[in-house]
Amino acid sequence: MFKVSVIIPVYNAELFVRRAVESAVQFNEVGEVILVEDNSPDDALAVCRRLEEEYNKVRLFRHPNGENRGAGASRNLGIQKTQCEFISFLDADDWYLPNRFDAEKLIFNNHSEIDGVYGAIGIHYYTQAAKEHFIESGYKYQELFTVTAAIPPEELIQVFFGQHQAVNGSFSTDTITVRRSLFERVGLFNEQLRLRQDTHMWARMAAVGRLVSGIIEEPIAIRGVHEQNRMTNTLEQRKYDHLWWDDLYHWFRTAQVNGNAWKAFEAAYVRFKAEHALKWTARRLFLWYTMRHPRIIAKANGFFDFRLFDVFGRNWWTLHFTSCKNRILADTRHDSVKVL
Repeated sequence: MFKVSVIIPVYNAELFVRRAVESAVQFNEVGEVILVEDNSPDDALAVCRRLEEEYNKVRLFRHPNGENRGAGASRNLGIQKTQCEFISFLDADDWYLPNRFDAEKLIFNNHSEIDGVYGAIGIHYYTQAAKEHFIESGYKYQELFTVTAAIPPEELIQVFFGQHQAVNGSFSTDTITVRRSLFERVGLFNEQLRLRQDTHMWARMAAVGRLVSGIIEEPIAIRGVHEQNRMTNTLEQRKYDHLWWDDLYHWFRTAQVNGNAWKAFEAAYVRFKAEHALKWTARRLFLWYTMRHPRIIAKANGFFDFRLFDVFGRNWWTLHFTSCKNRILADTRHDSVKVL
């Protein structure tokens, strides 16, 4: 029987957490709602205590000595306290919609080989100022955040790293449900990442787990956007960029991820380093990747050309080299056609 533990990290969310909790406890499929209060500066702890008193499904936890440990550590504590076979997550300023577990209960009850199910999320802007700040921070206006089409589990990692030919997008933390046993294979959230530790986790799960889409054409949850959202703090987000990629690289190597999953990650990792790393690091990695995958040279205006400009600059030498290379390749293809 499908029963799920819903984990809600709570920080500075006294205005929102009640709605989040009440959107989750209504479901028969929800066996428990685990609140992990993270030393909030507002009155969130008192609200959480009242919710625990009001609802039998709600269980409240805190870190040792009431410390602030971040969302990743809060989710990890929640995972360790869960009692159900399945786990879902919900941010304290977001909420579930009535169809949240419609697809999940059908898929998990009928497919024991599936590790996780993800869906689409809608967006609610609490104020016009929040909406403007969200867009100014680099996020496109969107009514639905989703994977744009159903795909086999082994192709999700390609979508995740922008390597898929036909499908794009991603899923939100609020819309994924996984078997508890999957954490035994991928580990817990990286607590050093105060931001983006969730996407770090989903990349690992997509690499080794069998994750499938549930409802992706309409939202199953709503993301609440307000002025205090940390996801819109782009400067703080960038602080964790290199840690996110380097730790994921280490995990892929340690977990011995191979095949298409490794290829998708490797190309994305090289691209990031070419654009953001120190020049000597970027050049070394780019040359190493080119020697491993020499066929990337053959495509005009492709991966090789753009990364060459990233690491060596757009100058006379690089422009002349790529121009000659592409002209030679074009001539070679033309000769092949004539021979045929």
